[in-house]
Amino acid sequence: MRTKYFKASAFLLMIALTSVQCKKSLLQIDPTIPNKTVENYYSTEAEALTAVIATYTPLQAMYNGAAWHIGDIMSDDCDLGGGGGGDGLETAALDNFTVDAFNPISSLMWSQCYFGIYRANLVLEKIPLVPVMNEDIRKRSLAEAKFLRALYYFHLVRLFGDVPLYTNVISLPDASAIARSPKADVYAQIIADLKDAETVLPLSYQADEKGRATSGAAKGLMASVYLWMGDNTNAAAKAMEVITSNQYSLWENYGDNFKLENENGKESLIEIQYRNGNQTFSDYGQGQKLNTFFGPRFQYIVASGGYGWNVPTLNFVQSYERTNPADLNTIIDKRRPSSMWMPGDKEDSLKYTQPASLVGSPNGFNIRKYFVPVYNTAGDVGGWSCALNVPYMRYSEILLIYAEAAGKSLGKPYIDQVRARAGLAPLPDALSDQQYLDAVFNERRHEFAFEMHRWYDLLRYPDTNYFVNVMKASGKTNISAKHRYLPIPQTERDKDSNLTQNDGY
Repeated sequence: MRTKYFKASAFLLMIALTSVQCKKSLLQIDPTIPNKTVENYYSTEAEALTAVIATYTPLQAMYNGAAWHIGDIMSDDCDLGGGGGGDGLETAALDNFTVDAFNPISSLMWSQCYFGIYRANLVLEKIPLVPVMNEDIRKRSLAEAKFLRALYYFHLVRLFGDVPLYTNVISLPDASAIARSPKADVYAQIIADLKDAETVLPLSYQADEKGRATSGAAKGLMASVYLWMGDNTNAAAKAMEVITSNQYSLWENYGDNFKLENENGKESLIEIQYRNGNQTFSDYGQGQKLNTFFGPRFQYIVASGGYGWNVPTLNFVQSYERTNPADLNTIIDKRRPSSMWMPGDKEDSLKYTQPASLVGSPNGFNIRKYFVPVYNTAGDVGGWSCALNVPYMRYSEILLIYAEAAGKSLGKPYIDQVRARAGLAPLPDALSDQQYLDAVFNERRHEFAFEMHRWYDLLRYPDTNYFVNVMKASGKTNISAKHRYLPIPQTERDKDSNLTQNDGY
């Protein structure tokens, strides 16, 4: 039976930190928080460890309230479903590329990343001063903070470009005057933090500590960052370090990655931790709301009914390999049934059959990857609060990073491993380099379907016009070059006159 220690502890936030309202920008530190509270909190090892755990928690809000809107719905893989009309106008703006600087979803991503950075900087400043603390735990805690700071900045720099970069706890006046730093400086800081973290973080944890950052997570994230930077040599090298660590392996069954009993399992490098918290509707609860938001709309096979909010596109479904191009029922990719509902799919215990169409989903498609059935009250007791973790990086991504970065001659066996689990034949040997690159991107599309990777992959493709061309071909004609970056939230610019806006907004 799996332990819930880390997942439960992740929500025991210290008073000094939770006094900062979650929906505020971290660049606007609440002046009513007495500095003495923060100063006095880091006085024992137990308080220090709670502070580290608190540094993970902004990820929960990010992946509840922003990551899937951006990673999935902005891409060609998904569209906004829901009830139509005025249901989810802020999401529709992302889906239709009418997003502006007042969009609350992009603002949430910005503010929660800086919330995490603020907490990481606090940990890095205060924990060295804790008078009595196990030195190994002290070093590990500092490495966790550096890993998390890198992760938050990686989200920011990919979505917003140049962003404010600071590595210390800044004052309110300083926060109100900070300017954007060049992307290159942000990436350099990310790499520096991860290099420090990888040498200190452990290979693994005991069961009650699983979910914390490991050296494999730091190396894997660094491989991804290098890939984004166009540094294939270092990306391949870091991915190979993870592979040869022998700490990870593929589940035989792809769907096993998304089961409650396998959380933080053998294929997992990084997961966003959730637990069944019985919360009301909120991005800031203890559990995730994806189970309810993605479930078939009002079919009542998931807790709280199901909203059908994030709906796979026909374009995506047609991209699966199948024996008859004219018949979607001949898809041979074994990942499809664990990833999404299609008409005729069944859930035997509920005697449920997916309809041919639903409100918000005229083709009868819905995401299944985060499905916890309504009868599993240990996994989801309702109130938009599911216990199932959300994967950020799996071992299959390491294999595909290496496959891409190392090129066809060295990389092909690694993409073929991923394809073999999906029941697909190895890639042909005669592919050109361009065909091979496209095959890797296509493989990522299906391996990480609805894991919020697709938009980022479109952005980092070597052809800078690629994301525009792909999205226009999928029918989203409002897109233009300016959408390479999201707008800097206007609420942040109102507080800080030195924050410039991205072009076109």
